[in-house]
Parts: sequence; C-alpha cells; structure tokens
Amino acid sequence: MFAVLFALILAAAPPAQPASMPSANTVLYHALARLQSYGSPPYVVYLIDENGEQDRIAFRARDSMMNESLYPSGKTLPQARIYRAFVGPLSYTVQQAIATPAPLATPAPPTTELGATLKTIVAVSAHGRLYNVTMDGIEKIDGRSVYHISLRPRFHPMHNALRELWIDTQTYDIRRARYVEPPDFNLFAGKAELTVDFQTVGNYRIAADWIVIYYSPNLRKPVYRIVRLLKMKFPDALPAWLFDAKQYEAHRRAGDPDYLTTVFPNDLSG
Repeated sequence: MFAVLFALILAAAPPAQPASMPSANTVLYHALARLQSYGSPPYVVYLIDENGEQDRIAFRARDSMMNESLYPSGKTLPQARIYRAFVGPLSYTVQQAIATPAPLATPAPPTTELGATLKTIVAVSAHGRLYNVTMDGIEKIDGRSVYHISLRPRFHPMHNALRELWIDTQTYDIRRARYVEPPDFNLFAGKAELTVDFQTVGNYRIAADWIVIYYSPNLRKPVYRIVRLLKMKFPDALPAWLFDAKQYEAHRRAGDPDYLTTVFPNDLSG
C-alpha cells in the first residue's frame, strides 16, 4: 500500500508560533512518518455498532473493498452490501489524502524508530501542492495533549476532503481527523461531515469511532451516523468472492454457509 500512501500537499508557512510549539509543517511531517511505521494487515474483519444496530464488515486493504452485513446473521450467507470504502478500518486513508510537507533542513524525528521512514518521506515530499496547512494550537482529546492542524485544499475541495487533524504531542499519533464532503460517501447528495477517532489495535492504527453528519435540502434536519468499534480480527486471507457482488450473490443464492462465522461466531463473546 505504501506505493500510493503519499498524495500531494503544500504546507503553507503557518502563523508565528511560540518558541515551544513546532510549526504545522514539522508536526505533520513527523505524524505521517509515525503513521507509516504501523503495519498494514491484508484483511480485517470487525464488528461495529451504528446507531444501535450491529454490523459485521470484512475489509480487503489492497483495494479498500468492504463486505457489510447485519450481525448476527443466520447459518447461510446473509444479504450484504459490497462497496469500496472512503474511510475503512485502517488509518492509511489519511496518508492517501495528504502527503508530507517539505521537511526542514535537519528534521528531528520524535522517536528513533522513525529514522528509516523519514528518508522515504524526503524522497516524495517535493511533489505536492494540494493543501495549505496551519497550526491551530494545542488541545486535549481523552486527556491527551494534541496539536490541532487545519488543512485548506488549494484545488478540487470535493476530492481533497481532509480539513483537520489532531496529532498527539508526545507520540505524534494521529488521534482524530475531520473530512468534509468526502467523494463516494455522501448518501444524500448534500453536504457531509465525517469525524474519525483512531486507536491502536495490535500492530495497526485503526479508524475506530466515527461520527457522520449529513446535510441535504431534501432533509428537514441533519442525519447523524454514530459508529463505534466493538471487536476486530485480522485473518491472513479471505476468499475473493466475498468482495465481488456478483460472485457473492451466486454463493448466497446457492445457500452457502456464512463464511465469516469462522472469524466471528454469531455472538459477541469472543
């Protein structure tokens, strides 16, 4: 996945900051290096609670395809929605949506483990001009201090959807991201706002909790989706037909057993 992880960005010169606060350019540079240091599982199967309803989702990382169905299901394959994710369970969409700004002449990595990844980032940092980046200060999320960074797209705001990042001041982990009008995600043909909180699960950085707000002239009031991660596993392989709508439907009509119960039985106890 890392061949496409860094899209284009320009980090504009931020406003003057106190001497103790690094620039947005520096923080974002280290945060993306930190994010790249996490592993990338080929498959993820997870359970979520969305507005009180439980769903089971299988995710294939190489092409961001998802298979989503109600949970628990019966013994045979349930009806499923198969689609490409805008923000899947992995946080690499952040890396796909923004790239590192041009590094400082002598960058100081936040931890020694990041040294190898910084060299890779330097090699690709000269390509970008999609966002202007500014530092909005230091805030708190769940008791942790975070840098708050704003991103303003210079071109094509509908496709360059990231607007804000909150980055841990100690670890440089991205803890929260906010998107506006993400492509292929807005179900109501109006404006959508998506806020994602990240956490570490195993060796991976996961998009665990989402809040999506839809606005549309066809709606009397905004529609909210609140998504919370319940459980997650990382199988080594899943059959390709799970992510192909026609093939999946053929298996379902044939009455095939529900394959994903081999990953999660139809209960929430394991």
